[in-house]
Amino acid sequence: MNKSTIRFLTAILALSLTFGIGTSCGGDAPVSGDTTTTVAAETADPNAPDIPDDLNFGGKTVNIFNFDSGSWNNQLVAESQNGEVLNDAIYAAQIAVEERLNVTLSEYRGEGDWSGAFSEAQKILAAGDDAYHIYFQVDRNALIMAQEGYLEPLQNMPYVDLDREYWAQSVNHDLSIAGNLYFSYGDFNLTGYECVNALLVNKSMITDFGLGNHYDMVLDGSWTLDVMNNNMLTVAQDLNGDNKYDDQDRYGITSHNKQVLPNFWIAAGLRSIEKNDEDLPVFALPGNEAFAVLYDRILSMMYDNPVYFNSKVYPDYANNTLFINGQSLYNIVRIAFMRFYRDMDYDYAIIPYPKADKAQTDYYSRFEGGAVNFTPKLCVDKELAGAVMEQMAYEYQKTVIPAYYDVVLKNKYTRDEKSVEMLDIIYENRICDLGDTIWSNAIRDGVFAGKFDRNDRNLQSTISSMTPKVENTISQAIEAFNAIE
Repeated sequence: MNKSTIRFLTAILALSLTFGIGTSCGGDAPVSGDTTTTVAAETADPNAPDIPDDLNFGGKTVNIFNFDSGSWNNQLVAESQNGEVLNDAIYAAQIAVEERLNVTLSEYRGEGDWSGAFSEAQKILAAGDDAYHIYFQVDRNALIMAQEGYLEPLQNMPYVDLDREYWAQSVNHDLSIAGNLYFSYGDFNLTGYECVNALLVNKSMITDFGLGNHYDMVLDGSWTLDVMNNNMLTVAQDLNGDNKYDDQDRYGITSHNKQVLPNFWIAAGLRSIEKNDEDLPVFALPGNEAFAVLYDRILSMMYDNPVYFNSKVYPDYANNTLFINGQSLYNIVRIAFMRFYRDMDYDYAIIPYPKADKAQTDYYSRFEGGAVNFTPKLCVDKELAGAVMEQMAYEYQKTVIPAYYDVVLKNKYTRDEKSVEMLDIIYENRICDLGDTIWSNAIRDGVFAGKFDRNDRNLQSTISSMTPKVENTISQAIEAFNAIE
């Protein structure tokens, strides 16, 4: 049974339990005394958290510090049902957690945006104020707080089982430092889904140019860079014949400059920051032949022929007018920004980025970083915090994530079921490259965004010049963690 089917059946079961669906439509037949036990045994969820059945916190309030990102949906609680699919799913999951543990979830939104919330949270923790059991902060700010000694490693939290699939398994390895996972993304944290990147494909263009079924290519493993390159070359055209390419013409792919390279190096299974045997970060680019080959290949694909359109010309690059107008085959997009494309007149498919070649086994997706969750060391009631995080991750995976899929895939056209399968593939192997997230100022934004913009193919000298700064950044982080041990 595939993940799509499991999610569907789980969602139906959750709705049945919530709204009382499934009552018998016959006469009042006799019921044996042991039916309840039998049914309970048959319907027990093997994925349920290992939390004692009798754990009861006596109505305690769980205080959660969150913030308004402006870009992502990081809603945790809902005041009531309002008829919106995602809100009502969050409400149902929230109630399930509260009833299971006898708690009340209380969400506080920090001052201003993520930077204001960071300053506020730092002041709270520096003052030794045990005001919140669970915090949410942007990943790079959470790293600073961890280095300052404020965070309790998640593996030490009571009831938290980081081996469960609702704890972003593919991302945890990237985020841990020396075996400690100070923060992560439970499935109650939608930024773990919102900040993943995908490719949108214009279905009309696929049909018009006979480019083949992209879903089938993904599933049979033939979706590769070579196929993508050929498709982009096929559709690119100077539509008005003025011998120049601008926003009046048709392209193979469109994006903002800083998004292109990391999506493709990660899709090839590469990272700018790797881990050594001690689970410590190391700069992975010096002497990295695979990265050098991939780098040159992507620049060649994008610039040797006029297939790429840079969306930085638009006021909001995420709201890509060229793709909306049907003038690009592919669109690089963060899933949080798919809301901009729901009403476009052209139907589109959502797929993962292509493999480097057919020999590559899996598809990998770029996770661009988001708002991680953690508990501070000074939290007195870690049992409460741990149990709530674990139960939330489970309940939200069961109820909220299927609803989130519905919201993500909603557009003017009938949703095809293959798109659900594509999302499963996209989310299965998320990679969080620290040089693309926490240390993006030193690597992605600080170096590679500009190099891509300039079509600068002189890679090795750049790596040599940036190495001291990157390695110093990493060394300072490791020293800070060593100091708090």
